[in-house]
Amino acid sequence: MAQKVHLDIPEMDLREDTIVEAVAGRVPNIPPSAALSVLADVELTGVDRQRLLRDAVQNAGLDQQVRAGAVQIYARVAGEESVPALLQALEDRTERVATAVATALGRVGTPDELEALRRLRTGDSGELLRARATFAETLIIHRFGLTDPEVAFSPAEVLPAPSSAGALVFTSARPGPARRDRVLKAIKRDLPAFDVGKHDVYEVQCGPRLLEIAVDRDFGGLGGMDRLMSRPAAPAVVAMQNQEHDDFYPGLIALSAPDGKDGVTVRLSRLSGDAVYVADGSMKGNELELGVRAVRAPGATPVAARVRLTTSTIEISGTSGSRSIPARIPQGM
Repeated sequence: MAQKVHLDIPEMDLREDTIVEAVAGRVPNIPPSAALSVLADVELTGVDRQRLLRDAVQNAGLDQQVRAGAVQIYARVAGEESVPALLQALEDRTERVATAVATALGRVGTPDELEALRRLRTGDSGELLRARATFAETLIIHRFGLTDPEVAFSPAEVLPAPSSAGALVFTSARPGPARRDRVLKAIKRDLPAFDVGKHDVYEVQCGPRLLEIAVDRDFGGLGGMDRLMSRPAAPAVVAMQNQEHDDFYPGLIALSAPDGKDGVTVRLSRLSGDAVYVADGSMKGNELELGVRAVRAPGATPVAARVRLTTSTIEISGTSGSRSIPARIPQGM
């Protein structure tokens, strides 16, 4: 989740040479994280943000954590143009940096980067890097609707439907234009390949939590539903509201795959790749109906939702439990 950092840095310190030194950890009153945050969010006169971030990504002499942060921000700022420098950063085989690169490639990369991700996934690396590379491959395959190679979702245990006692009922509505624009801008910030102009936004209020669901219009109507039935896709992103700052951030991404002749299966995963909800559906006449359930995981809350796609609209409704399910405790022998 992207966090907005509030900085109080004198304007005289926001020069290019000072920022370069700060990223390297050589300015006492400006930590590297603050310098990177400036490059992420502030347009500065006379400062080439993309060049400075690219240099940081390629600078093997920087602290690994700083370089990993630079990778994330450079991909966000430069989008697909960041790919050559990201790939070059893999050459020094630094696992923390490689993990950040894998994550970034899933969000801004193209099918041309699948081989590099495959090498990361199958190489002699740590579990976290392999997991990030695997999810990055999955993201690219779904973003581009590739049918080769095939990707199968790993099995997921779902929670039972919430008990009716104390359950929270929700249904979708359309937000006003100001909130819609805020949501789409927030999603674009962390997912640079996201096309703001192609999405409609649906709002769900469930207890204190406000969810904004951005749905790609390419998957509306009969033609769009047919595409969901024929190839992998990334039809929606769910933005959540940070109750502390009142900002939105992309919390979940929906990835779908055909399931038989008239069926589709969907996973809603965090941007780290962890599945949160699963959905299965099928065509009934000119409608596609999906049943959504929560995945069993520490802190998960039971959910039973229904998504109905018609030729002209999308309806989302359901119930959510008011208590999360505790993590399972291993039993002794």
